[in-house]
Amino acid sequence: MQENLLIGGYTRKTSQGIYQLSLNTQTGKLSSAKLAVKLQGPTYFTVSAKNILYTIVQTDKQGGIAAYDINANFKYLGSSLQPADSPAYVEIAEKHKLVFSANFHTGIVTIHKINADQTLTITDQIQLTGHSVRSEQEASHPHMAHLTPDDNLVICDYGTDKITTYSFDDAGKATFLSEFNAPAGAAPRHLIFNPKHPQIAYCICELASLVLVLNYQDGHFKLIDQQTLLPESYSGQNTAAAIRISEDGQYLYTSNRGHNSIVSFKISADGRTLEHLQTVKTKGDFPRDFILDPTENYLLVPHQKSNDVTVLQRNLQTGYLTFQNNDSKVPEGTCIKFY
Repeated sequence: MQENLLIGGYTRKTSQGIYQLSLNTQTGKLSSAKLAVKLQGPTYFTVSAKNILYTIVQTDKQGGIAAYDINANFKYLGSSLQPADSPAYVEIAEKHKLVFSANFHTGIVTIHKINADQTLTITDQIQLTGHSVRSEQEASHPHMAHLTPDDNLVICDYGTDKITTYSFDDAGKATFLSEFNAPAGAAPRHLIFNPKHPQIAYCICELASLVLVLNYQDGHFKLIDQQTLLPESYSGQNTAAAIRISEDGQYLYTSNRGHNSIVSFKISADGRTLEHLQTVKTKGDFPRDFILDPTENYLLVPHQKSNDVTVLQRNLQTGYLTFQNNDSKVPEGTCIKFY
């Protein structure tokens, strides 16, 4: 079976935008990449249930989110742009008909309403402030704005080491609920919840190369445990990037840029404990984002610097990954989504 996917990223060198590929789930082979949307700086994007692509875009003086209809051959629908650099993250809250974005550069998290024509209108903005202990943390740098299982908005702030939670109403207006302090200098980047234990979340911390295991209840987080993503013998530079979980809630996967690896964990039956399972080199340079395919038999890793995509085969029973190939070439890849 062929599964369609998109890969986008920086357009600083050879990339022209977002590329379309397909994965043969029988063989694990990727098709050649073809340009689907020509635009500047689509470093992160998402796809709605209606197959609307919402992607970060950067123009010469503005940044924001552009919408494209995949079913109509990626027809451009419109953009929501503001002065300054583009956001770093975008996510759809389908049942609320909202889109969240987090701007690493300005410290602003924006809530957008999805209009009838699938374009976006801003309903609220949260200006975050503060700093932390590392030189990279001189100001607030939100890297994720994510819907919780109980319909709150959680923000991971790399710059302040805070994970903050907000409620929001039907009009898309946010109200502060609580904040959690991650270890100083950790730089929380992305967070996911266990699909079988919605009171348990896992947060990947970019600068400290850590995963935090968190208890979540009524908008409040508490630390349960933490695990390193690097072997003791490694002394080189590294920044942790993406985090994914299997649908059965049994296996957690993370990426390292610098060490250039995928680190996997076996999750305990109650979701509260992680056991290191495997560290696999991706055989490419700078794996920022990655994804499990719809069958979960494969894990795909684009590389920002080596301009290729590694396919790892996944054992559904053990969670183990095995290198399959990295034959497909895609320039400057930093985001990957199936649709």
